[in-house]
Amino acid sequence: MNQIQGTNAFSEKRAKSRITCNFAAIVVGQDEKGREFEENARVVNMSASGIYMLLNRSIGAGEKLSVRIALPTGSLKLGSSKLLTDGNVVRVEPYTTGVMGIAVKFNHYRFR
Repeated sequence: MNQIQGTNAFSEKRAKSRITCNFAAIVVGQDEKGREFEENARVVNMSASGIYMLLNRSIGAGEKLSVRIALPTGSLKLGSSKLLTDGNVVRVEPYTTGVMGIAVKFNHYRFR
């Protein structure tokens, strides 16, 4: 999941600005076959309204996911804080490496 090989050749239509990042996350939900799972993921960009992450599992559009994201604090003493979210999958993109790009629009989020 370290290499992103997909391409996005579309014009920017988002209302919220996105930041590029590389944050570890844990995703909980159901895959496209209806099986419950908990799996590690990598968040590659985020905004106030959602995230785009790489996951080793196929998820159907519209599925509800819970995502815990480790956010660095910039302090070695503090470690990291967490962003706890739930939202719905709005886009799924397969990559040539076998990972899936998953866009999630937040329904709720809180920091801890």
